Amino acid sequence: MSKLSHKEREQLATIIDQENAMLKRVRRIIRWETILLVIFVILYIWGAYITNDAFLPNISPGLKVVFRWIGLIGTIVFVVLMILSFISYRNGRRGLLAKIDLYQGKEEK
Repeated sequence: MSKLSHKEREQLATIIDQENAMLKRVRRIIRWETILLVIFVILYIWGAYITNDAFLPNISPGLKVVFRWIGLIGTIVFVVLMILSFISYRNGRRGLLAKIDLYQGKEEK
């Protein structure tokens, strides 16, 4: 493995900084997806299983069915998004660690 020139090291350092910033964004997205997933799951459970609600006693059964479907569809969408985000985060972290190893001059296995 040849050593990197000074210009290549600087370019690699810039790329590492950019990818690290993107991974931070992905982590933030995962956090928001988790919060929204919990909200949709609660909405689904409330619409599907809770028959008597002390806070909203005058909700019609038809409206609860609508809440149940919104909760179900939102849950499915956010589960898929979270799976894709976790895969993206894992692959991005692996690539970033490989670039850090290259920057530090470690040999690949």
